[in-house]
Amino acid sequence: MAYQRLEVLTGTERRRKWSEAEKVRLVEAAFRPGMVVKDVARRFGVHESRAGPQ
Repeated sequence: MAYQRLEVLTGTERRRKWSEAEKVRLVEAAFRPGMVVKDVARRFGVHESRAGPQ
């Protein structure tokens, strides 16, 4: 049985705060040969349409 990570956001702040290191890991993962953006986004818990500058 595989376990999936679940992040629960509570309170008024609903946007996740990404550290620079997390952003770098996500971008590096997305640019690896053969990777699909949708799969990388799902792995990091974001929707691929929100993968833009903030």
